[in-house]
Amino acid sequence: MNRYGFRHAARMERIKLSSVRSTWWLATAAVVSMAAAGIGVGLGYRSHTPVATAAQIFNNSLGGAILAQLLLGALGVLMVTGEYGSGMIRSTFAAVPRRRTVLAAKVAVCGGAALGVGLVASFAGYLGGQLAIRGTAIPAASLTDPAILRAVVLTGLYLGVTALIGVGIGTIVRHSGAGIGTLFGLMFVPMIVAGLFGESGIQVGRFVPLLMLLNSIAVTTPVPGLFAGWISALLMCGYAAVAILCGGVLLRHRDA
Repeated sequence: MNRYGFRHAARMERIKLSSVRSTWWLATAAVVSMAAAGIGVGLGYRSHTPVATAAQIFNNSLGGAILAQLLLGALGVLMVTGEYGSGMIRSTFAAVPRRRTVLAAKVAVCGGAALGVGLVASFAGYLGGQLAIRGTAIPAASLTDPAILRAVVLTGLYLGVTALIGVGIGTIVRHSGAGIGTLFGLMFVPMIVAGLFGESGIQVGRFVPLLMLLNSIAVTTPVPGLFAGWISALLMCGYAAVAILCGGVLLRHRDA
């Protein structure tokens, strides 16, 4: 891959991403949803009896990631499908004929932006919960605790990787509605299926994104039977790589 061609493509993608209003709406909504969930959890536990533990507050404060993952995933989908819908993709391929370079640029730009937003959103959820319990007997969860910091960072990473899965899906499907619908299905349907098997479903559930998020990544201590948080995060990166690879193969062999 020619690095100068990639730089040119990446610059184009940065301009396109920042000039679309949906980018800012989705990014803002992701941060707000995380902060609102954190605040709501903290307020709900202020008068709770018995007094909640620091882990309870913290784990639930990051629950807004359920919505935030869909918002950032949609951002990734729209980064590709938006151009197909408007017909701009032909101009993009005319300016940068190497389609793999175009996809790599989209992955780099979207991944960097989504990771930044994901981390901000994750910290917003944490801070929202902690600020809401100030002045109560509930113990605070400090970022100096490695388990707390790990969960916050991995949750931000999870959100960023979800956007990359969206890029892969968008490249495969090439239609905004179908792409977002596919993303929604991939996030929620496997969890429902795993739940049908009861306790034995945990062997499957450890590979399901939403279950990994709620029980392994965004918690201080993973549920027994699930992978450690960092392993779950690596699995998500693997899912994103597969989606992008499949999209790249189809992109190379299909007409614009």
